[in-house]
Parts: sequence; C-alpha cells; structure tokens
Amino acid sequence: MTDPSAFGVDQFTIPAVLDRRAEQFGDRVMMTIAGTDVTFAQMRDRSCAAASALADLGITRGETVALFTGTCPEWVYFWLGAARIGAVTAAVNAASKGDFLAHALRLSRASLVITDADRQPRLAEACDVRSVLAQEMSLTAMEAPSTAPVGEHEVGALFFTSGTTGPSKAVATTWGYLFRAAATVAAAWEFSSDDVLWTAMPLFHLSAAPTVLAPMLVGGTSVLADGFHPAHVWDEIRACGATGFAGAGAMVSMLWNLPPDPRDAELPLRFLSAAPISADIYRDIERRYGCRVVTMYGLTEAFPIAYKSVSDEGVPGTSGRVNPAFEVRIVDGCGRPLPTGEVGEITCRARTTHAMSEGYVSSASDGPGLPVDPHPQWFRTGDLGVLDEDQNLTYVDRVKDSLRRRGENVSSVEVETTVTRHPAVAEAAAVGVPSELGEDDILVVMTLRPGATLDYTELLDFCAARMPYFCVPRYLEVLEEIPKNVIGRVRKDLLRRRGLGPAAWDREAHGYVLSR
Repeated sequence: MTDPSAFGVDQFTIPAVLDRRAEQFGDRVMMTIAGTDVTFAQMRDRSCAAASALADLGITRGETVALFTGTCPEWVYFWLGAARIGAVTAAVNAASKGDFLAHALRLSRASLVITDADRQPRLAEACDVRSVLAQEMSLTAMEAPSTAPVGEHEVGALFFTSGTTGPSKAVATTWGYLFRAAATVAAAWEFSSDDVLWTAMPLFHLSAAPTVLAPMLVGGTSVLADGFHPAHVWDEIRACGATGFAGAGAMVSMLWNLPPDPRDAELPLRFLSAAPISADIYRDIERRYGCRVVTMYGLTEAFPIAYKSVSDEGVPGTSGRVNPAFEVRIVDGCGRPLPTGEVGEITCRARTTHAMSEGYVSSASDGPGLPVDPHPQWFRTGDLGVLDEDQNLTYVDRVKDSLRRRGENVSSVEVETTVTRHPAVAEAAAVGVPSELGEDDILVVMTLRPGATLDYTELLDFCAARMPYFCVPRYLEVLEEIPKNVIGRVRKDLLRRRGLGPAAWDREAHGYVLSR
C-alpha cells in the first residue's frame, strides 16, 4: 500500500497526487479547514496560485518558506504550493515567540515567512525576516510556474521536534516519506473515499501528513478544527458526519472525562485514532462510543513505527504490531539488545526507502541549501518500550521521564494512570524531584474534577492498594492547570524545573507510613 502505483499515481509528489484527485473528485470537499470548505479542484487551483505568488515574491527552488499561522486554509495552500516550485516549507509552531521563534527561523534558513495578523508582531520582535500576511495574498492564478516540483526523494518539508530537552531540531522530510506515512495510516484507518476524518491536531505537527495527505490519497474528506474544545468535539463530529477521529492520547482522556451522554453510542465514528490509550479504558472507549480504537507509535523522525488497524482486535495498552517497513530493537543504556519482554529504549531502522525522515538540519553550516545530518543506522527514539512475542510494541515512558526510586525503575505513565482512576482526579502528571537519599522522589501534580475535593491521605491509600510501595508518590499537589503544549501533552520539563510548589504535600512530613 505504500507504493505510488497502488493509488493510481506514478510518484508521491504534490502535482502527481493532488492533480489526479482533482480530475477524479473535483467537486468533492477535500478539506474543511476552520469552517471553510475546499474541494479537490479548489485545492489544486489554490495551491497553484500559492506557488505562483511565491514565485512572484522571488522564492526559487531549494529556498525555505516558513509557515507561521494558526490553522487556516492558507497554511495548506502554501504548504502544497511551495512543493510545486521546488521550495521547502518549515512548519513553525504557531505558539512560538522570542528566542524559540528566532531559533526555528534561523535553523530552517527561511527566506520568507507566511504569517497572520496575530503573529506578525512576534516576528518583528524575534528577528529580521521578510514576511507576508497569508490572508492578504491574492491567490487567483490557475497554474503554477513551470519550475520543477519537489521530487519524492528530495527534502521538501521541515517539522520541528518539541524541544523539551534542549533546542528544537528541524527534521528534514521528503514528500516520499510523508506520503508513505500517510498511506500506512490510511490503511490502518481502512479509510475510503466515503470517509470523513475529524481532527484538531495542529498543522505544524507531523500529523499534518496523515490528516491532510491520507484523505487526499484515497479521495476522502478531512475536517480540521481550529482548536480542541472538549465540550464541543462530539457535536462537531455529529455535524460533519465524521467516521474517524484523529488526536493525541491526552485529547481522548479529556473526552473520556466528560460526563456520559446517552448520545455517546450514537456517534457516527467508525474509529478513534490516538495514543497512548490506557489498557484500563481501551475496551470501555470502544463500547461507550461504538467504534474501534486505532493506536500507533512513532515520532516526527519515523512514523509510524508500530500500529494497530481498525479490523485488528489489538492488545489493549500496546501501540500495535511493528510496521513491516521497520526493524525494531529494545536496547539497554549501552545499546545492547534486550530479550523479548524486557523494558528498554526503543530503537529502529528502516527496511524500505523513505520509511523515515532524512535526518536533522545542521546548524553548523552557513553554506547554500539545507545541510542535513543523517540519522544513524539504528535510530534511538528516547522512549522506553517493550516488545512481546507477537511483535506488539508497548510504549512505557520517555527515557527522561522514567523515575528511579530506591533502586527501582518507576514508569511515570503507570503512576499517572493509577492516580487518574481516583474519582476526584481529572488529570495527573508525575515527575522526579531530587531526594536527600539520591535518585528521585516522586511528585504528582493533579487537577480535580469540577466540584471535587481531595483528601491526600485517602489518595495515598488508594494508590498503595493499586501499585508497588516504591511507586507511591511522596509529594502531592493540586494545580488549577497542568502546563501542556498545543496538542495536549504535558510539559514535564516545566514541571521538573518548577519542582515542589508551596502547596506540595509531603507524606513523610505528615507521618504517612507505607506498608510493603
């Protein structure tokens, strides 16, 4: 399914795929973006017009155009349009500002920034770079310039890592990689031309590939919301008749925490695609919403490394089986392979061409073009996981988020899962704080459900009955809000930096004694 010919095209490029679909499904809505419907024919024409506008601004083959807007149709027009004239796009986090923004633009070597009125002032403060307002660009041309488009084997788009352990990296991706990832996802979703996908994942995230390109490949429709508002998601899905939902695991947790509604089982959904999904609620989600859960594991650099399809029963708690395009090993801290069933760092290498990105844009060279440092043969993901006998991959934690207490390894994910089972707790995040005895003590910060109150001693009793003694947190603290990034992932780097807040409750100081 990852071969272009399987989709009736000769190569995975924007002109080859989009123009073919525009011929086949011209009047069909390809995307609804922030409330604006765009047909396949309109997407072809507007991406051609965007290509022409970029050429008129002097953008030439190989130059980088940064996309720095909220979710809007113009983001997609210029993303696809740049590919038509051989330009590279840099998908900049829409929340960036200051040094973070300057770093992304400098690393990507952006010659031009497509932005919006809300973000243009941030550009002026961050750096001196030419910019234009997306909504003020005239997109009237019907044909793109004759410049050769980005080939499927050339770097065509940059996506940035989260930057939670250091400066973000610019991941160099080919359109061959993006389309192959989208094709694999479309197959896992069992997505057809009759399907509609709803998502609130931001376009600057690698999810732009499957949410835009997977429906494009099969002639289906995607609905991109301009934000994730849990109280309104199910109404939006009913309104557009979405058969699929794509989001982050944190988004599903927020939806699951909504009060049950008799209409939950009447949603049009056929699948809900997100990860990680706790094994404890996996089947309950399927029953409550009358759909199948689809899970995947991957990173910006390599996606998807493992996945579970709609028609597969799957193993709750796992991300699915290893993608045949990859070889996966679980290794110890020295890089030595571990036996099946043991937890270690997930490493992978590609078995096929363009199964993963090309590497990271180098910050060391000031020469022309985009110098790329390739990934090593075995790519270390920075994630802990475990493989079973059937090659099902289970994500355990980030290596940097794994805790070590009294000689025992503790998964922050497992601690959080247990704490959020408590009826008063809405969300939880576990991080390590320095211990006077060395290694870590565990701090859990929480938000509470509306109207709920929490007795810390009762919560510790709850935890002690459900987890090993060495996993029970020492410190507890209730916050109004847990810091997250734009896709709902907890910013544990900020929590670690913050450490113990003034309201943190210490079980040892209060004389709480754990039994073993």
